Amino acid sequence: MAPCTHVQWLTVRQDETNFELQYGNRLHNITKRLPQPSTQYPSVVLFIGNSMKSKALRALYPQSAISTCRKFGIANICIDSTTENEEHPVLLAESVPNYAQAKSRGKQTCHETSNHPVPWPSLKIPRRQEFIDHVQARLLSLFTDVICLFAQDYGGLDAVAETLVTWATIGPASNLEHPIRPRLLIVADISGSHFASEALRLQLKVLSHPGFSNSFSSLNVINVLGASGHTPRGHFSAFEQVLTEEIRLQRAARINTHTLFSMVHIAAFFDLALQNFALSPLSTFSFIRASREDFKVLPNFAHHLSSFMSVFADNKLPDHIAWEFIASVIILDAFPPDMHMFNPSEVFRILYRGACGLGIQEYLDSRQLSTDL
Repeated sequence: MAPCTHVQWLTVRQDETNFELQYGNRLHNITKRLPQPSTQYPSVVLFIGNSMKSKALRALYPQSAISTCRKFGIANICIDSTTENEEHPVLLAESVPNYAQAKSRGKQTCHETSNHPVPWPSLKIPRRQEFIDHVQARLLSLFTDVICLFAQDYGGLDAVAETLVTWATIGPASNLEHPIRPRLLIVADISGSHFASEALRLQLKVLSHPGFSNSFSSLNVINVLGASGHTPRGHFSAFEQVLTEEIRLQRAARINTHTLFSMVHIAAFFDLALQNFALSPLSTFSFIRASREDFKVLPNFAHHLSSFMSVFADNKLPDHIAWEFIASVIILDAFPPDMHMFNPSEVFRILYRGACGLGIQEYLDSRQLSTDL
């Protein structure tokens, strides 16, 4: 069988009662293509636009089919083939502002697809555009490092600002204490004398939104003038340099927050996040809880902790040994084989802190001791 060449990431369907998302297993197919997917840590860049976006993609990634693929659904994604052997490959995703969707020709049997009905939590079914905005803000943004929006394809910077305000109003889905939020790169095409004032107006409008910092980590605006039908790579050299720096900064932020995922983990987490969104599109998604779906903290953990502390007290063993022993046990239990190495403090906060509090309280009550101790 010939290798699959399809690049569609997510497709949306709608009937009278709800929406349905179709996933083409793209991330798993990309995983199979990489030589060492468990030790390769990609960056995901999402380009949104029409003709200007396509010119930029053709100029910067001439070897990729991402700029010429038909617009199936919400987004398409593929790997930049020039980076597939690197430790930090780049995944190229693309979409369009109005999410126009072409119908695929024939039945596609070269890759697995999964269908996920999304019953809306309220009685009023949202408009199609509103639903897709939720997909972007609460699902795709969890995995996107840099979002490039081409203002000319939106109809101007005001339309871009509207879109960003909409996403910020919807809000992100991650429940990490220090979530990684996408960096924004706006590509404008404005005459030099007006660019500075227009860019400032956009920044003031977007940055003043109270939800901006929860949804995005930065906003950068760059001007690219006069792109013709066949535009050489050099025309987008400044954009390429800024984009490379945005990717580097986001990677550094992920390293510092223990959220630089391998390709294997990205594919697995996306499956779980998609299932979570389909079940409850307005709920948060916990990367840490998802990674422990098959290794949940035992429900009687608190009782075991209380019993252990009682044994230590009965044998008059030093308190500091007990705390050191408990901490080492939690660390060993916190990271099963092949789990991503999240920040241990964050893992404790989400998975163990509540149970530890209950266990300590149970021990204190059994000894008739004050919580002040």
